Amino acid sequence: MNMTSKERVVATLRFDNPDRIPLDIWCLQSARLKYGEALQTLLDSYETDFRRVGCPLDRGYYGEYQKVGYYKDLWGSTWKMLVAGITGEVVEPAIADIENAANFTPPYNLLEKGWRDGKETIAEKIAQHRSSGKFVIGGTVEVFQRMQWVRGSENLYYDLGLKEPGVFTLCDILTDYYMRYLDYWLDMDIDAVCFTEDWGTQISLLISPTLWRQMFRTVYKKLFDKIKSAGKFVFFHSDGYILDILGDLAELGADAVNSQVWCMGVENVAAACAGKITFWGELDRQGFMPFGSPEDVRSGAEQMKKLLRVNGGGLIGQGEIGPDVPLDNVRAMLECWN
Repeated sequence: MNMTSKERVVATLRFDNPDRIPLDIWCLQSARLKYGEALQTLLDSYETDFRRVGCPLDRGYYGEYQKVGYYKDLWGSTWKMLVAGITGEVVEPAIADIENAANFTPPYNLLEKGWRDGKETIAEKIAQHRSSGKFVIGGTVEVFQRMQWVRGSENLYYDLGLKEPGVFTLCDILTDYYMRYLDYWLDMDIDAVCFTEDWGTQISLLISPTLWRQMFRTVYKKLFDKIKSAGKFVFFHSDGYILDILGDLAELGADAVNSQVWCMGVENVAAACAGKITFWGELDRQGFMPFGSPEDVRSGAEQMKKLLRVNGGGLIGQGEIGPDVPLDNVRAMLECWN
């Protein structure tokens, strides 16, 4: 029996024998700028199962986030962009001194106005995706990343290392912001909410697992519980090595985790959590996707199928297309999942 995209994804998340592996492809704007119509034609030839819908104040919602130069975001931080289509870095944070964190107020007024002015358009986009049977992910929650963007990454790591009182205050402020942010999304006809947090370096977490559990596990439990109580799924993305907290994310209720399984070792990831969470990709964008052959891409997908699938579920065919990925490897990625 052929399933709709939504049925297929839900069956995958529940380890309940979907008719095939769901497909989700991420394409950087920098890749689109490089390859143009040739890439778009290739993408259009394969059906994907997911649709993402954003809202005002989401990162990437506004065009200036993709342009070379400087811009000031709606939270008060100034960014520098060096390459079109690739996110830059904060050079002037909104909070220059962590002792002033308690005085920082998220842009609630802009969030409210954005939803007041844009809710109808957002609902129309969701309805359009619904009519084609897609699995719809709404919103982007990023407490830890937003802490970096209002404080500056280097500053924040000092704050965390020194356990400055203000960093805990800032975490609470942003958690409250995203609890209110979720009120808007959980009232919409979506299937899941996505977290994008980037917790890993190439070899470890950015902070100690102990500090992560002391400070952020409670944050995610609060947010996950709110989403799950509304009957929605939790999708969680993090770059880097996050093997130390994969079990925590599963225990907290994350349904699907997008991570760089290849830098952690597919076997290690499978041993830790196969059958406990759905692995939302990804194929190795640091290794064989940019530097290998199409056969390397196919071989990598087969290894993930062998080690990560349980009852036909537990694996979403996902990969990212950057400007360094050859089109032949893009084609292999689109083909290899099914």
